[in-house]
Amino acid sequence: MQAFAFKRFSVRHECSTMRVGTDAVLLGAWTELPSRTADSSLFRVLEIGCGCGLVSLMLAQRLQEAALPGKPFGITAVDIHSPSCLEAARNVSCSPWKDEIEVKNLDFLELPEDFEEEAFALLVSNPPFFRESLKSPDPARNLARHNDTLPFAPMLAQAERLLKEGGTLSLILPPGSFVEIGRILEETASPLRLRRQTDVCSKAGKSPVRVLACWQKVSCPAQSPVISHDRLILRENDAYTAAYRALVKDFYLWA
Repeated sequence: MQAFAFKRFSVRHECSTMRVGTDAVLLGAWTELPSRTADSSLFRVLEIGCGCGLVSLMLAQRLQEAALPGKPFGITAVDIHSPSCLEAARNVSCSPWKDEIEVKNLDFLELPEDFEEEAFALLVSNPPFFRESLKSPDPARNLARHNDTLPFAPMLAQAERLLKEGGTLSLILPPGSFVEIGRILEETASPLRLRRQTDVCSKAGKSPVRVLACWQKVSCPAQSPVISHDRLILRENDAYTAAYRALVKDFYLWA
């Protein structure tokens, strides 16, 4: 299979749990970067379930282009699927950010203790979300699509432990999974508070097919961030919308 070419890097994805797709590109382009007023310590990013490494590569490109003064960054990409990690590592090694991204074959729910020595400023994931639907005969695809190995409740609890104060968790989810995560966070009195939400629709007038969501870790409910809520339409009159093109213009060759 030929590598998928983006404007500043290419990705091979024949061995990974999931191939390059719209969900990952949306997440990598939409996820919020740190503000220019942030402290000068290392900005640590963790991608959960990195697959071929696409989201980590997109974030590295954006962080480099943002050129935050005195703000170095380091990205750790983890995946439970070893062939995905090998492929992601190869993709990273061929990119301009081989020194900024480290790929590790680890289970996010069973990370070694040294992961908690310094908190992360950003956690990002295109997580598996199916629970009881019919599974594929391909075990790798099941890892990517079914949350048997990464159920939401323990994933969120682990995210709370790893995020620094003010850090954010950025996910792309089906609407039903977004609602489920909101319920879990409310029931567990989580310090994660919804900060930003974008409903993604294939066409105008259609119900959302995905939700891009960002939660921020706060120390008390009084510090809950103001919620930004908008909608992104992908296509109109059989063409990509200007809003979608603007979001992905730094990555897709056609944008």
